[in-house]
Amino acid sequence: MDKIIFFQNLGFNDYESKVLASFTKLNSATPKEIALDSGVPQNKTYSLLNKFKDLGILAVIPSDIKKYKLINLNTFINNKIKENEKRLRVLKENSKEIYHNRTDEKQFIFSLIKGQVATLNSIAEKNIKVKKEILGVQRNWKIWGSGLRAMKKAVKRGVKVKMIGLIDKNTKDRAEEWKKLGIKIKAYNKKFGENPLRFSIFDNKESRITIGKPEIQNPEEYITIWTSSKPLINILKKQFRDMWKESKSF
Repeated sequence: MDKIIFFQNLGFNDYESKVLASFTKLNSATPKEIALDSGVPQNKTYSLLNKFKDLGILAVIPSDIKKYKLINLNTFINNKIKENEKRLRVLKENSKEIYHNRTDEKQFIFSLIKGQVATLNSIAEKNIKVKKEILGVQRNWKIWGSGLRAMKKAVKRGVKVKMIGLIDKNTKDRAEEWKKLGIKIKAYNKKFGENPLRFSIFDNKESRITIGKPEIQNPEEYITIWTSSKPLINILKKQFRDMWKESKSF
């Protein structure tokens, strides 16, 4: 374990973390010894040592040359962890309030998202809220953790899911992973074109259309259109039904 990173995660800055890491190794040391071991300039170590004394984790050892040693470190670390846990709990509770108080959803008609990762995260979040039905057409059966978990929960609460996508030697195993979740899958029929239009429909209320490969090669440049437009959703739903009828079960 990297001790410096550990102390940084507790909230200490770079110099502070280096000094504390050195103390855990040396147990007791003079300011000069700490400076040499940690790489922190000696003129900086004095103020840090005073700070740690004030925090109650450093004690002075009486001697001809002033030395310091760590004290109460375990208690201090445990208290810090508890503070961070409390802060995370508060953040989590506040995030729910912020999310549920949003007013933009009622006015939502059309938006654009750039990048594959942002699109995948948005799909996963949307799947968490779906109540009845998810229809989707995609290309390579992308596997990502939050997506699988969100879909699994959706199926478990009774959401009906139908997916269409390319099924070949390169995608078959990934498609199997999605099928194991309990969704109905069909292999894309290329009579509708060499590459399927990637889209999803959520509860017949929202839809997304993603433009990526082969038109856009860089996943960071993918463009996804999100819309609550009923006419467009109806067009996509009719397209899905036609494709579903002409595609083979997997």
